[in-house]
Amino acid sequence: GSTLGTFTKVVISECNTSDERCIFMRGTNASMSINFTPNEDISKIIARVYGEISFLPIPFPLSQPDVCKDPNAGIKCPLHKDQEYHYTTTMFLQKSFPSVNVNIKWEFVNENSEKIVCIEFPAKIK
Repeated sequence: GSTLGTFTKVVISECNTSDERCIFMRGTNASMSINFTPNEDISKIIARVYGEISFLPIPFPLSQPDVCKDPNAGIKCPLHKDQEYHYTTTMFLQKSFPSVNVNIKWEFVNENSEKIVCIEFPAKIK
């Protein structure tokens, strides 16, 4: 669910919309891009990623969760109301990650931890 924004497009590497689950291989990079539009001006944006296993949210480590400071994200802060932004990131899937089915929850929050956008999708880590 989203509160302070809406997403218009999501592209995930190694994932087709026809797939039941996105397949991610340990020891490789996974890329994702999100187009979204905030409903209000936003000065700071933090990315948070969780893998839900048996309903327990397990945080995925991001190299730079502060989207405004990530030179590869393609976002310049502050964000302006009703303007579309294109976020891109790549995350390394460590070999130590378990081989499991998992629901991925990817969210952007502002400096007050209010949700800007939230995306959830089923995945399998192999």
